[in-house]
Amino acid sequence: MRKTLLIAVLALLSYSIFAQKNKKQEIDIHPYDSTRNFLGKDVLQYTGQELFLKGLDKPSQKYGYSGFILKYKKDDDILNDEKNIYKPNDNYNSRYEDLAGKYFQILEVLNHPKAKSNKQDYADDYYLKLQEKSSGDVLFYKYNVDSEYTFPFIVTGFFLKQKAIQRGKEYVLSDDILKMSRNLSTGKALSFTTGQTWKCTDLTIDNTNNELSLILESKGGLKTAIPYSLLNNNEGIKKVYTATEANELTKKYNANNFRRILQNKIRVGMTKDMTRLAWGEPTEVVKNGNTEQWFYPAGQLNFRGDKIVSTK
Repeated sequence: MRKTLLIAVLALLSYSIFAQKNKKQEIDIHPYDSTRNFLGKDVLQYTGQELFLKGLDKPSQKYGYSGFILKYKKDDDILNDEKNIYKPNDNYNSRYEDLAGKYFQILEVLNHPKAKSNKQDYADDYYLKLQEKSSGDVLFYKYNVDSEYTFPFIVTGFFLKQKAIQRGKEYVLSDDILKMSRNLSTGKALSFTTGQTWKCTDLTIDNTNNELSLILESKGGLKTAIPYSLLNNNEGIKKVYTATEANELTKKYNANNFRRILQNKIRVGMTKDMTRLAWGEPTEVVKNGNTEQWFYPAGQLNFRGDKIVSTK
């Protein structure tokens, strides 16, 4: 009887430990969201991912990369000991020529060692434990959840996902974007028609600005590149429209008005929605009954009801 009871207790204990272990494993699983390159506070999702280190612009290359260290527990928040910097240069950073274009595997995501004792100052700081794939070197990169602008990597999973999504998509671009773009074959300014359609043929890292970029081709075979970041520009004036959006706006406002929107031009008779698409939100609005004055750096627009009646 005692033997049977002992076996039952041991079996129950084993099941309990197994269940707890499985529960812990479930909690520790952080699937990567491949629709995002910078994950902010979801930093644990980076575990196991591969990173590509982007290049720097010419003036920044002599300063190298910051944030790459050998021992994260010895990290100094202000100035690291040269011995703790991975491949150090004279600027207490890592040498550009030794890191640019390298691939890294994320082995682990670690909390800042001071986060437990000083959560207020260090809760948003982490270290990515990396292995450089060609040499096998193990190092750490200091990561902050709010520093998207300075994040120097492209996640391979994100790149491949976006490449699959974007290839074959068609876009219509504003004139100012096309004026700043170049013919990839000649390097010269583009010859274009306002409102023409461009098809995405590839996704790449542009050598001129080291940014993720779409390779676009016109129906005539002309090729150019635009920054991927323009697709998600939620601030200011919209610069890139999908072909579907462009067709819908052409039907809604007519071809002439949509052409003016792409050229950032205003005319009497345009509606408030059309004005926002062409010039963005005004810096100031003065209301007086049925009339409104919208102020922009480029001038003043006077509305009666929903339409522009005069401009200055």
